[in-house]
Amino acid sequence: MSLKLATGLWVYSNVQDRFCSEGYREAPRLQEVIPTIAKLKGIKGVELRQTDINSDMPVKEAKRLLKENGLVCSAVTTVLSHSRRFSLAGFAQQHQKTRNAAIDEGRKAVEIARALGTSEVTLRLYTDGFDYPFHVDYSVHWNTIISSIKTIAKFASPDVNISVAYKPRDPRKHLTISSVGKALSMCQEIAMKNVGVAINFSHALMAGENPAESIAFLNRAGKLFQVYMSDSYNMWDDMMIPGSLHLWETLEALFYLKTIKHRGFVTLDIIPQRIEPTHALQIAIGNLAILWKKLEKLDVAELRKAQRSLDATESQRIIRRVMMQG
Repeated sequence: MSLKLATGLWVYSNVQDRFCSEGYREAPRLQEVIPTIAKLKGIKGVELRQTDINSDMPVKEAKRLLKENGLVCSAVTTVLSHSRRFSLAGFAQQHQKTRNAAIDEGRKAVEIARALGTSEVTLRLYTDGFDYPFHVDYSVHWNTIISSIKTIAKFASPDVNISVAYKPRDPRKHLTISSVGKALSMCQEIAMKNVGVAINFSHALMAGENPAESIAFLNRAGKLFQVYMSDSYNMWDDMMIPGSLHLWETLEALFYLKTIKHRGFVTLDIIPQRIEPTHALQIAIGNLAILWKKLEKLDVAELRKAQRSLDATESQRIIRRVMMQG
């Protein structure tokens, strides 16, 4: 089994933030980005945002560019935090007209996915949450989000999967779908075959989770739909190069993806503010490839025997041998 890698096109964005509102670099056009990504050994797919498709980049042009450069669309992601229209809420919005506009963005992503030949759409609910105590009616907020996702999922059924990305915070102080448990609970309440969860390694760390355990947890329920790799210092969504900080946890996450025979893409979800994007991607690809190769030396039966003993020293010896010898 090989590791199937994709990258988000946003890796090449100008990465504006509140400290550098003009961005850390000039953002190249997608006509330049896609051929650049195609030159990277190991990347087979790219993920677009629904906002990438516009009058300057119609879907037919995006499809042509991908085909000419030997890439596929791995998924289309729906982001609402780009617009002040959704600053108070998107899928949880109580103003019906604004909520309908948010749902339309989700439908747009589904239509783009169909046009580009992918069956995967990710919803990033990063405007749906709260900032202060007593800020929202939690039950109403939750119910409205579920209703919105159901509406999009029905539009997407049966050929497009809807993955909900969870995250504890950012840009809201608290996001509603904030943990793997809440995300799975939401899926089970919606109870539709094409609704699942997108796990992001850094978001799991932010939520106080062990990403490998969360991967196993979602797979056990049949709801692991999308996997995103990055790294962080746990407190914030730093979107750093995978394997640069949490090397052991990254290895374990890859081990579980290999164990469950995850067939989907593993998508690089990084924002290299002060690193040239192509260089950052090269390091990310190399880190994951090296760790994946290390797993070939792992005697799984030996590891499982050690795990059954519940003695961490045994499993640590086995993994140390894999990681640090030859």
